[in-house]
Amino acid sequence: MRLTSSLKPIGLFGGSFDPVHLGHINLAESAVDLIGLEQVRFIPLNAPVHREASLTRLEDRLKMLHSVLRPPFFLDETEINRGGVSYTVDTLRSFRDEYPTRSLCLLLGKDSFDRLDSWRSYDELLSIANIVVAGRSNSYNGIPAHLKSTFESALSESVASLHSKKCGVLYFLEAPLTDVSSSEIRCNILKGESLIGLVPDEVAFFIEQNKLYRT
Repeated sequence: MRLTSSLKPIGLFGGSFDPVHLGHINLAESAVDLIGLEQVRFIPLNAPVHREASLTRLEDRLKMLHSVLRPPFFLDETEINRGGVSYTVDTLRSFRDEYPTRSLCLLLGKDSFDRLDSWRSYDELLSIANIVVAGRSNSYNGIPAHLKSTFESALSESVASLHSKKCGVLYFLEAPLTDVSSSEIRCNILKGESLIGLVPDEVAFFIEQNKLYRT
């Protein structure tokens, strides 16, 4: 679907951010620099889909995000304000209601994309927004076999398509990314290992001051 607006796309980046780390920041920076996004909204989830997954206190996750986000990166509390379990499809619908003609780009890491078929209404996501996957391949090989029937026809190698269409485009973003996960960082803290090169200095300081992830 083509746009009636000449405004730049908005990036939507959801996650637990528990904690926010340099991999998150680098992905967002690459999306702004290489795609030309106007901004990236960091959208912390309110509650995980799986009950066995636990999160650090919401207040602490928000403070860590506040400490590092500067324009064009913004904290967005859409999922927190909605309450309950966080589903991406609901969040995208909310943004589409707010921006009916704007290109919206859902930012995903490759690991999240590969598990997309486990998400609620995953086959509806492209009808609401574009999807940008941060990976090292810009080819059909980037789509795992179990997702090809849903996503292969949407694949584009053109950044311009993310500007000209408000939804329906799958784009692989080739960018140098920090190979780190929040779970690895939490394990490192438990083992007393350094966080240098893994999280922003502000986040490392907050974690140390508040003794987070020690149990």
